[in-house]
Amino acid sequence: MTDHPTTQGALLLVGGYGVVGAQAARLLRQLHPGLPLLIGGRHPERAVEFAESIGARAVAVDAGRPRPLGALAERPAAVLGAVSDGRGHLAADAMRLGIPFADIHRAAASDVLDVCMTATRERPTGAVLLAGSWFAGLAALMAAATVRELGGAADRVDVVVLVSSDDRVGPDSWGFADRLAWPHHPMRAGRRVLAQPMTDARPARCADGAVRPAALVGTLEQTTLPVTLGVPTVETRMALQSPASLRALVALKRSGTLRALTLPALRTVRSALLERPGAGDFAGLTVTARGAGRTVSVDLLDPRGQAHLSAVGATWAAERILGPGLPPGVSYPEQSARPEADLDLLRRALVQVRTTGFTQTPRPAHERNRT
Repeated sequence: MTDHPTTQGALLLVGGYGVVGAQAARLLRQLHPGLPLLIGGRHPERAVEFAESIGARAVAVDAGRPRPLGALAERPAAVLGAVSDGRGHLAADAMRLGIPFADIHRAAASDVLDVCMTATRERPTGAVLLAGSWFAGLAALMAAATVRELGGAADRVDVVVLVSSDDRVGPDSWGFADRLAWPHHPMRAGRRVLAQPMTDARPARCADGAVRPAALVGTLEQTTLPVTLGVPTVETRMALQSPASLRALVALKRSGTLRALTLPALRTVRSALLERPGAGDFAGLTVTARGAGRTVSVDLLDPRGQAHLSAVGATWAAERILGPGLPPGVSYPEQSARPEADLDLLRRALVQVRTTGFTQTPRPAHERNRT
């Protein structure tokens, strides 16, 4: 497990009663029984019963309004944004007040650019952790672990995400459908290139060991890893447990339907097609780094699905902004990765972890402490 939070005061989880936020709150309570928690959102009355069940308090925070933190009766020690902050009000207010802040939903390059521009204006004295790479930063953390195993120099990193259209997700999860429709700019051989999502589908090994077709998607780690870790080529692909479902998405992209569905007038149609939550399914992540004639990889498999795996990433982000070590200003998960502790957190959250090609398998912290 990562270091215990040392900052005095409460952690505010905005969106803490949503599908991901609630699971992150439960995990934080399990790992840190004495940590004060505030569960925030536009409708705090919906959170009262849940908050009381985990020894937290519900508070009103509307990320859609300017200065959403100003009405709080108490200043939180840190803020975890587990809700869409499309207008950037939550991030800007945290920066303005010098409150450490982590965001797990900001994943598009344009959204990150907006926050970075805001940071130049506000000059934050607190940490601003942008953990919007897949599964709330876990893709970036596992990339850091594999690159570090290669001595800090990798020629390329490949990320394969395994999800299911039958999984239980919140309204923001399949909201990334907008990014399935429009081009993104990954780094290939040290240069930014224009890439179309849902193209170049090819067989890929997934975290459960099965080989499925996986198509390119636009994600934050493809923007940050080439700069933060110096990896000249980073590609992320998405596989669905049902190959037929992936082929259907590819067909929607080729026909132009995915772009049409981004129109506000078709919001209801998009929700019916792409944002229907299922009863639950497992999810996985495979990160592979290559360099110096070696290949190393990490597989994560979560039987409780993609929302729970994202909640583990959100928990890591909360611990990092509450603990020591993060400098003021904007940073990304891979820059403060601690592979052994990060993998230990995953195992404690009952995520199945498998490493391949590591010279020495990272040991859980509780086992290392016995020696």
